[in-house]
Amino acid sequence: ELYLHCIITVTVEIATVPIMSMSIGLHHFVFVLLANHLQIPGTHAFSTNSYSNAAILSRLQTIQAELLLSIGRVPGTAMPPEWAASGAKLGFALEVEFTNDMCEYEMSKEKLLQGDALMGSTLMSVEPLNEPSFVSTNGKEIVQVLPGAYGCQLQGIESRQYAFRFFLDFPEGAKRNDVELPSERIYFLSSCWLTDDEGAFIGRARERRDDIEKSIQQITRNLEELEQGSTGFLQKAMAFRDSVDLVERRAKFKLQLEEMEQKYPLDEANIIHGPNNIIFAKEGMIAVKRFRGTLGTREQYHWVGTFSFNDFFEDDEEDE
Repeated sequence: ELYLHCIITVTVEIATVPIMSMSIGLHHFVFVLLANHLQIPGTHAFSTNSYSNAAILSRLQTIQAELLLSIGRVPGTAMPPEWAASGAKLGFALEVEFTNDMCEYEMSKEKLLQGDALMGSTLMSVEPLNEPSFVSTNGKEIVQVLPGAYGCQLQGIESRQYAFRFFLDFPEGAKRNDVELPSERIYFLSSCWLTDDEGAFIGRARERRDDIEKSIQQITRNLEELEQGSTGFLQKAMAFRDSVDLVERRAKFKLQLEEMEQKYPLDEANIIHGPNNIIFAKEGMIAVKRFRGTLGTREQYHWVGTFSFNDFFEDDEEDE
């Protein structure tokens, strides 16, 4: 969560400083132009139109999904210590549709969902399709949910990864034991990927991952051989120098492996294939917004649970 929290904080701070946002966006845009025009080795000629925010938003529009929400304390949350301290969870199923309608103007000002200057900041409307419920000591309770907005932002050209964020309003909140979903705007943060070429880019990424894992395994074997083959003082001294180099190389490979697993949908257990050639991260984070700083204007987002994509379904009205 600390890693994700850093990403969120940086995104929000960039959105409040237009010149910084433009600078980052400009570097990103120039790289796309160079990769397409000059065919830089190791890159692919991705069209800025094919992999822009508009491209992913057009695929998301009218998708209907069932989300399973689990509200409760998660490791590293900045919520007060007494909040959900028992470890209990509040769970319910929520059905939503990511519509093709623009969201209300007030919703479009949400900094967390805004894209960078060059990629655009179009936000669309997301609507609840059911009345979610859960069982508490008071019996069956209905959770009131109002429409919100969703948006995407391109995170990686080669990986075709997008930050996928949306929010819904919960005017009455919900409570079960010491777990309380606040009566306010609730934010959902996840990732998704485009797979236009039948997932060929994922296959290439898996090959690179396998090569990295083989390199790590080989270095580990080399380290074991050095340790076993060093008996005398001089041999141990020489082996120590070689082992330092090997350990550093292995650490670099492990870092590369970690970055690949974050950027690409490589583990089938952690993803779900949705409509329109979109892959979704199976699980995302749920957060609330809090204001900090001297003037109370700095936005922070505190985890209050997780959600997962459980199923996708068609609009019955369109099928009739």
